[in-house]
Amino acid sequence: MGNVDIGKAFGEGWNMFKENMGVCILSVLVAGIVSGVTFGICAGPLTCGVYMILRRLAKKSEPKPTVGDVFKGFDLFLQAFLLLFICGIVYFVAQVVLMLIPVVGWLVLMLLCFVYGPVLTWSLMLVANRGMKWNEAVGLVLKSTFGGKFTMPIVLGIVAGFVGGLGVVLCGIGLIFTLPFSLCVYAAAYEQVFGDESAAAPVEAEVVS
Repeated sequence: MGNVDIGKAFGEGWNMFKENMGVCILSVLVAGIVSGVTFGICAGPLTCGVYMILRRLAKKSEPKPTVGDVFKGFDLFLQAFLLLFICGIVYFVAQVVLMLIPVVGWLVLMLLCFVYGPVLTWSLMLVANRGMKWNEAVGLVLKSTFGGKFTMPIVLGIVAGFVGGLGVVLCGIGLIFTLPFSLCVYAAAYEQVFGDESAAAPVEAEVVS
């Protein structure tokens, strides 16, 4: 497991987004629209599909991925769905419980709100790019985080999440650009953290099962 250089990740993420703006934006749009139409049922698999596309862009794989490749995330439907569903339930229950505890509970809830997004994103990326089971992916991220080995990836996730959310300021329209860009940053950071372990899982989306 490598270390994250946040500045380098943002620089490489920007270059990736700039050079592949069309497929990045459209794949995220397709994933978002289909996820909404299916009431979130397909959100996990399609998000994995986006991450598979971004991994191939980060690796500069040929042939380049297309927007349609986002649906290859359905090869990982069960694990991606379970990850979002179970983590969502745990997060909701934790919120309810912590809100009942004055001061300390609210402080912990604030921390949880910042950390939940990055933990979920990194876990989904492991499912997408290494074919891990949902519990193995979450377990690896949490174990590494509590062990102090995953601090900077979580910090990067918080910063990337903030950048991605800036699009809301522009009545939501800006999300079309800021969200795909933030995911490109994640993809660039993924190569820094797990790139040297690529042998543990297939890189090309078409061979993921």
